[in-house]
Amino acid sequence: MSRSKWDYRDVSVLLQAIRNFLLGRKHTLHPRFPCKVSARSIPCPDIPRSPEDKYSAMYYHQRNPFQSVKPPVVAPVALGNKKEKIKPESVKLPGLPTPGAPWWWDGHSYFECTSPAPEPPPPPCPPMTQAAPREPTPCDPPPAPTCPPSVPPCQPCPPCPPSPDKRC
Repeated sequence: MSRSKWDYRDVSVLLQAIRNFLLGRKHTLHPRFPCKVSARSIPCPDIPRSPEDKYSAMYYHQRNPFQSVKPPVVAPVALGNKKEKIKPESVKLPGLPTPGAPWWWDGHSYFECTSPAPEPPPPPCPPMTQAAPREPTPCDPPPAPTCPPSVPPCQPCPPCPPSPDKRC
């Protein structure tokens, strides 16, 4: 192992061999040492030059950024005869005005040239008709008691005669 001009902070040769054996490969150190760091060969920026780039040759009162900005040039358009106004009665629209088609920013129109929607399947149940609400059926009258009370309700009841279905 040759010695480089830069001393790396690493373990001894014996511990390096043990580490490489346990890793199953040669251990590579992180590139934080100067000779391992990649070269920083970034080209110099190419900035466009202007008359105002050398402020050292200008006095402070001559440094006016507003003079470098000019208003936009507006060309006169149609400076001829004035057009006649359109009467509002002559303009008839089929409905309320709506905005135009949206701009497709991604260049894809997902809604063009599509087949019509398929017919929906028939409902599983027939549609309900609006009929008059049904009257509730009258209930049967309650059955008569098999053992009518012969004594007032606050006193114990006498035993009932036995019946064939053993109900009282």
